[in-house]
Amino acid sequence: MTKPDIHRLLEFQKLLLKFSQIERLTHRQNLQNIFIQETDSEHSYNLALTAWYLAAYFPKLDLNLVIRLALVHDLVEVHAGDTYIYADAKTLATKHEREAKALLKLKDDWADFSDMADHIEAYENRKSEEAKFVYALDKIMPIMLIYLHEGYTWKQLNITTLMLEKAKRQKIALSPEIIPYFDELYDLLVSRPELFN
Repeated sequence: MTKPDIHRLLEFQKLLLKFSQIERLTHRQNLQNIFIQETDSEHSYNLALTAWYLAAYFPKLDLNLVIRLALVHDLVEVHAGDTYIYADAKTLATKHEREAKALLKLKDDWADFSDMADHIEAYENRKSEEAKFVYALDKIMPIMLIYLHEGYTWKQLNITTLMLEKAKRQKIALSPEIIPYFDELYDLLVSRPELFN
């Protein structure tokens, strides 16, 4: 296998820069206390660190795999864009197809980094306990971020606790490690109605 040269590394940096420009509908405050949208890079980094922290308490999970899955789980969004969980029906209906095409493009563009595409597929297939763990944790990360920011995103988009439960519980249930955290988080949300309109 031929090592990548500096030009190939620069191309990879361009991919990562593009990834860092994908904005999610989840908001956070910046250093000037202005609400801005979280980016895919921020989200993936935070997910990877949180997964690393938590996975230490579940020794049956392969930590290396958990971190890799978390780092690449949204990379298809470089080409497919982020799809908000409460997007319109047409957008939601095309999500799988858009992301499948995006994965093919990543495979083609990055044939010399096939591990990346393999891990994206492993995350999407959710056959391993590690993929289920990362998938479920990914579903509560935005809830925690919005909770810490006093419900700003929920208020902007008129999201309710019942909407969150309906959209998230079944997905989070894939991971027995994560469901208790969702239960605790949901109890916090119910106890804080001021976080919602």
